[in-house]
Amino acid sequence: MQQISLNQDCVPVENTLHIQLGDVTCALKCSDSDVYERLQKVYCEYETEQSPDITVELEAANRLPLEKLEPAVFKMKYIPINGKGFKTSNRLMSGHYDPARRLIKLKGERPLLNPDLKINHLNRLLVLTYYTACKHKYDNTPPAMFVHTCGILRNGMALLFTGPSGAGKTTIARLCSALDGELINDEMLLVSRPDESSNEIIIKSAPMLGEYSPRRNITAPLRCIFLLKQGANCLAHRLDKTEAYIKFIRQVVSPACIGQKDKKSIYSMMADFSVQVTGSIPMYELEFSLDVKSLWKTITDTEKLLGIKENREWANI
Repeated sequence: MQQISLNQDCVPVENTLHIQLGDVTCALKCSDSDVYERLQKVYCEYETEQSPDITVELEAANRLPLEKLEPAVFKMKYIPINGKGFKTSNRLMSGHYDPARRLIKLKGERPLLNPDLKINHLNRLLVLTYYTACKHKYDNTPPAMFVHTCGILRNGMALLFTGPSGAGKTTIARLCSALDGELINDEMLLVSRPDESSNEIIIKSAPMLGEYSPRRNITAPLRCIFLLKQGANCLAHRLDKTEAYIKFIRQVVSPACIGQKDKKSIYSMMADFSVQVTGSIPMYELEFSLDVKSLWKTITDTEKLLGIKENREWANI
């Protein structure tokens, strides 16, 4: 069975795509022209001319038919190797990182690299790439972290709708019309740490694949976070900081680097970040139904209450 060999000498220059991941630039190389063309289309809003902080070379193999690949993917686990690489438990994917060259070489079954197929691990690849680059560029303290969330831009500010799988992030995206706001992404977004002077938190969109294609490359201040709970009514309940922390940390994407084994440091980073975010931004439990009018009225009323509180705090300065 033929397998495409990939190295820096044989990848055409035109098969290299520079994409923006927040404050990190990734050069993505792929010798499979069909996959590369699709990557260009789905990541076009995130193309940049900046010099890369890290390079990823993709090598695609065609060993398993799709019908055999799908059940295997659900059992797939990532296993670190010698601090510089990883493999999966069923050998569907492997990666190696050369820190001196800031180069990741990834080998995997072709469907795992195809953004058009239901099964893909491009999101996981980009998360690993981002945090691996941050380890060197920002001394392992990333300026922003990935959060599983749906983001809506309203009145120049971002609202985040988060919760466990099935909570309704994609439903919120589907219920958002042009009158309600602009959908940023229904899968993942980058959320910054609070600014030291203003306490402001910034969200940055990222080229993450969900049910909806990645939208515009947007940066905006974060207004508030809604924890989703589907129900019969539309109600927003303010969470105290302890509740907010416990629920928010579960939605923070693991900041593991390629080859990293120290789970304690990973959890510590997630915990510190969650404390910072929930200590700076109001978080609500949002019970919602499929009544679009009631949903957006509840959200609008919450925004108004936040505006009144901010005005009062400003008046007391």
